[in-house]
Amino acid sequence: MHFPLIIRPIIFGILLLFISPRKPTEFLLVGVFHQIPDSLACNWNSTYQKILRYHPDQIAVEEVIPSDSASLYHSIGEGYAPVWDSLVLAWEGKKIKVMDSIFHYQQLLSKIEHPAWRLKLWKYYHLGLDLGNREYQTYLIYQNQEKHLAQLDTNSHWGKAMWMRYQRTIRFKKESEFFNLVYPLAHALNIKYLYPTDNRITYTAQSEAYEKFSTALQGTEAMNRFEGFWKNFVESEQKELKNCQALSFVNSKHWLQTSDYGQAHFLDDLKITAYSDYTRVWYYRNESIADRIIQAAKESSAEKMAVFYGYMHIGPVKKYLEDKGYKVRLIGDLE
Repeated sequence: MHFPLIIRPIIFGILLLFISPRKPTEFLLVGVFHQIPDSLACNWNSTYQKILRYHPDQIAVEEVIPSDSASLYHSIGEGYAPVWDSLVLAWEGKKIKVMDSIFHYQQLLSKIEHPAWRLKLWKYYHLGLDLGNREYQTYLIYQNQEKHLAQLDTNSHWGKAMWMRYQRTIRFKKESEFFNLVYPLAHALNIKYLYPTDNRITYTAQSEAYEKFSTALQGTEAMNRFEGFWKNFVESEQKELKNCQALSFVNSKHWLQTSDYGQAHFLDDLKITAYSDYTRVWYYRNESIADRIIQAAKESSAEKMAVFYGYMHIGPVKKYLEDKGYKVRLIGDLE
């Protein structure tokens, strides 16, 4: 159909009223402790309820992206690639496209819960090196482990491996932010996939830089001040943990500024190259995390994405996201 030239701008204007660009993602940054003992589990409660009311539609986590070979090298070792290739052959008897299997069982489980399919999805996340989502499946299996584990054949190679890793995960992650905050929220909000966004290639450089400046300052008045700062820092956190207010406390703007000062600026006045190197690597990691979070938001078409990281990352990641034009909220901004 052809419209007269005088009509076309009017039609175009009407179409623009109905076709508007997607709103930029709003981010909720949640700083966490990586472990809180069960005796102090009360600290998770109010934060959980606030995020539940906020109702994010996507979640990003401090886990390594499956395709990030450099970070995987630092996480699970130099020889991980041939080991995982051999696992596919040992567990499947042939080469397969692991992503196809992940997608297949995701689709099946989106329609109906089936214990055997849940175990299969765990298996293929493992083979696909999506270790964060493998652990999310571990949590879901744990919610009804009698029913799920009854389906597990521990005589098979992968069944034995799964059982060992399952036990290890429960033992080491049960008191973490994942089992107490991230996974329960994702499950309650019907979020099926957690977006991994961490970058761990800076670990070695950061450790080496820390070792250099701490060794150079050993026994000095500056190092005594530095150690005194961290002693008081930890004591403040312990007090809030006992009061069941630790997550609200470490996510406050005041404490985020304090932690950033202690992490990256306390010794600025000494102008030590090794300390400057340490700070530079720390901020590089956080800027790359912010970039990965943005990419995850785009891939997922998130409107509101909750992002969970160790709380010392929150200050710099917030700055980088805001510098790139995104709206960022903290736990203290929520009711």
